[in-house]
Amino acid sequence: MAADFSLRVTTPDDAVAVSALLEASYTSAFAGRYEDHVLAAALPLMTRANPRLLASGTYHVAETGDGALIGCGGWTVDRPGTGEVVGGLAHVRHFGTHPDWARRGVGRALFVQCADEARARGIGRFECYSSLVAEDFYRALGFAVFERKDIELRAGIRLAGVVMAFDLE
Repeated sequence: MAADFSLRVTTPDDAVAVSALLEASYTSAFAGRYEDHVLAAALPLMTRANPRLLASGTYHVAETGDGALIGCGGWTVDRPGTGEVVGGLAHVRHFGTHPDWARRGVGRALFVQCADEARARGIGRFECYSSLVAEDFYRALGFAVFERKDIELRAGIRLAGVVMAFDLE
């Protein structure tokens, strides 16, 4: 069966469309899963496309034949928030799927692309800072929780989450 979408590397020109995709994805997925005041503070930060990721060469979108973005996600070698780089370790970053495309293989296809690229560059392990909402998605990919940790989005704005790991080797 042929996929109804294709993957490509992002460019900075994708910022508006990626932000709109993240807003649709996260607003839908997070509704009722965190307290309203937490979401009011967190969602505007979480749904903004990261220009550095868009220009990284390791951040991807899934798009339909007519160019509609339906998924996004990528990876970096630097640890989110600190910039720390540890040899052989990379970090899964900012995944999202449009609610109309949930459970249709979009997120998995993006992850497989990222894992293949990382392996080709000598990466042996992925870590991911996951919201509680995305924990099941990452677990289904083979990630395991190794730490419960609030994710600091900005000073004073924290989201309950987990740190998960996946061995690429």
